[in-house]
Amino acid sequence: MERKYFTAKGGTYIQKIEDDRELWIKQDENGQFHPLLGGIHISRKKLKELIREYPSSLLDKTYCFDADVEREFFEDAKREQFTGSIGSEPTVIFFLIKREPDKYGIGCSSLVERIKEVD
Repeated sequence: MERKYFTAKGGTYIQKIEDDRELWIKQDENGQFHPLLGGIHISRKKLKELIREYPSSLLDKTYCFDADVEREFFEDAKREQFTGSIGSEPTVIFFLIKREPDKYGIGCSSLVERIKEVD
């Protein structure tokens, strides 16, 4: 199964699920592909709530943090995955990327405008 999330700024986030394995790829507006460690379709409201729950000292490091903080934050966000219908509330793709050994980065797409699903 493949699901494509098209965003307001022209990016496309591709989620592929095969044999119980999930793969995420970002295609930017210039057509370049970027592998992601994971992605989550999440409501913007839920993501903001989750960010508020983390101590500000950890949030200061979220753009370049190391160890397990980024993975823990990402796993918490996974529990808040969006299950409603597109258009019912603003949603984004929250993603995790590997920067270097044992260093990760997180990011957030612009608003998801539409979803295309292919079997």
